[in-house]
Amino acid sequence: MATRYDVLIRNGWIVDGTGRPGYPADLGIVGEVIAALGAIPLEAQADCIVDASGLVVAPGFIDIHTHADIALLHAPEHLPKVMQGVTTEVFTNCGLGFAPVTDEAMQTQRRYLGGLFGPDAGVTWEWRCVADFLDALAQRRPACNVVYLIPHGAVRVSVMGMEDRPATPDEIDRMEAMVAQGMEEGAWGLSTGLWYAPMRAASREEVVRLCRRAGFFATHQRDYGDALFAATEESLAIAQEAGVPVQISHLQMNGPQMAGRASELLGLLEQARSRGVDVTCDTYPYTAGSTLVQALLPAWAVAGGPGGILRQLADPEARERIARALDARNVNWAQYVLIGAQSAQNAACEGQSFAEAAQRRGLTVGQWVCALLEEEELRACFVHHAAHEENVRTILQWPGQMVGSDGLHLHGKTHPRLYGTFARILGRYVREERVLTLEQAVHKMTGLPAARLGLSRRGTLAVGNAADIVLFDPETVRDTATFEDPLRFPVGIPCVWVNGQAAKWADAPTGARNGRVLRR
Repeated sequence: MATRYDVLIRNGWIVDGTGRPGYPADLGIVGEVIAALGAIPLEAQADCIVDASGLVVAPGFIDIHTHADIALLHAPEHLPKVMQGVTTEVFTNCGLGFAPVTDEAMQTQRRYLGGLFGPDAGVTWEWRCVADFLDALAQRRPACNVVYLIPHGAVRVSVMGMEDRPATPDEIDRMEAMVAQGMEEGAWGLSTGLWYAPMRAASREEVVRLCRRAGFFATHQRDYGDALFAATEESLAIAQEAGVPVQISHLQMNGPQMAGRASELLGLLEQARSRGVDVTCDTYPYTAGSTLVQALLPAWAVAGGPGGILRQLADPEARERIARALDARNVNWAQYVLIGAQSAQNAACEGQSFAEAAQRRGLTVGQWVCALLEEEELRACFVHHAAHEENVRTILQWPGQMVGSDGLHLHGKTHPRLYGTFARILGRYVREERVLTLEQAVHKMTGLPAARLGLSRRGTLAVGNAADIVLFDPETVRDTATFEDPLRFPVGIPCVWVNGQAAKWADAPTGARNGRVLRR
């Protein structure tokens, strides 16, 4: 045990990320690692001594489901996450991302997905392979650590554009080679999104082969509403056939027909586990989801890529066909709320439902969506309120569940999960409602995702582990971000260290950017 430390945290309540009961102890940091944990002698010296009386000392939170791909390049101080104790970001997710990618596919991805990834000032967009993308992140010196998953969408668009058809054997071979190279260059697995174009046209053979090559996959399933159970069976079958672990992304249950059915769904996952399928999931503590508006379009409308969508919107006949298809959907448009718009006209409508915004312009919802996409050049998102609180609580309690924010770094308003997820778990679901114990919640945010990904020396407090640490007050920690006012930091989290340096101190960001790009 060292006798002098860079940082000495005294009198804290240690919740170490393993799920074991908390206990009182001191913690000493030397350089980037935890050098001591236990009863540190009173005569020990330190450059910085922190009295953590009344505070929990926990591992830095690992957000296993993020979309920080461009945000960390644009604003590497990464305040929406640092301020809530997140020290490691895992992306891509949902198959949506930008490496590996060809020149042509990069242009397609930027135009089609740009609205989902927010501001990009200062981003060069010069990379094409995973190695170069990770190098670009490292050069920006991010405030958080980075774990990278290869996006299925970028690989597929690189090989066959936005075509809405199964890949040929040769095309699958080419995609498989891209995934193999990305894994060699430091990725930790694959993410896919079978709800999104063009991934939704992928055959079982394509998905299985890519997942097998990656060795692990996170999946935005084909459906989270009426066909949720069938989509989950598909995810489990892919994992079993590929022989790899599967992380089911943001496992929500949408629509009135799914109310109270979480136990049934979890039973399906337990059955799969009993026959050897390695399945876990992540969720966020909200009853609303969020994504890009063009994801609502029918498959035939997006097959030509972003340019094709805009050309169809400029053609009166094609535009009316798209509008009619949207209006024919059996959905409650009052549950869809606009966010992430950039034009002055549409930014003024942020926070309004699609039904309200359309009515104000004297249009059907389908007509309004067409106008919105054209005016915003496909750069707009929405929040969808369709899940159920009872299901959220039940899934949170499943041992295979871990916490992922799915936060979107948008222009203007966004879903409050970006700023509030981790504090909301600790404040609402631990302290107020006792859905989880403190130790369970911290484990789901730290040790469990670290073990799932195979991260060494992360996710738990132990001597020799990286000094990714968060201090929070269990009596006051809570989220303050709301759907009406989502860009608000949580309270009750005074200090955060990333690899031994304070990124947040006394409730304020320090500006330190000491994150690491973690390569497999």
